[in-house]
Amino acid sequence: MLTQEQLHTIQNGLTFDEYMEQWLQKNALPMRGLDAAARRMRFYSKYNLERQNRVDELWTASESFKDAVMRSSGATTWLFITDDWCVDSAYSLPLIRWGSEQRPDITLRILLKDDHPDIMEQYLTNGKRSIPKFVGLDAEGKDTFVWGPQPEAIRLIRKELMDSGAEGRIVSSTTVDWYAEEGWLEVQSELTEVLQNASA
Repeated sequence: MLTQEQLHTIQNGLTFDEYMEQWLQKNALPMRGLDAAARRMRFYSKYNLERQNRVDELWTASESFKDAVMRSSGATTWLFITDDWCVDSAYSLPLIRWGSEQRPDITLRILLKDDHPDIMEQYLTNGKRSIPKFVGLDAEGKDTFVWGPQPEAIRLIRKELMDSGAEGRIVSSTTVDWYAEEGWLEVQSELTEVLQNASA
């Protein structure tokens, strides 16, 4: 259960535009002086911006997703916990942003995972702080749904690779390739079901 202080933090979280402005400003900073790990994260961030833009260009909401968004009830705040280096986020946030913009009664707020560990702890996946997490909160701050960090299809693919001892770079490249082949449609399918179930 979220505390009143945590709910206040969420309500004062980043808007989508604020998140994007922060993201663009960071990517505009020079790479010089960054250590290897920080440079790698900056590269992820830059690539994910391109990926998110690609979804915005190519994706059109299905009729079932539109209907689920418009019929969804309970949630007044959509919380998205993420960071710009997260590939799963790049392919899911555009859909969630679009959905929130269709409803004047829904507010989208974005929190960065490492800036709010106490809230992240409320939405662990198998004990891990996996992102993104998409949460619907009602007027009292109670969860109406929780989704994330990724569609079941790619989760199973990644698990099979890791169980077989595949190197991390293979797991990562497979994930990216899966999403590039319109994996965001699987995100849309799961979000549709999540919203429908929350309204049932």
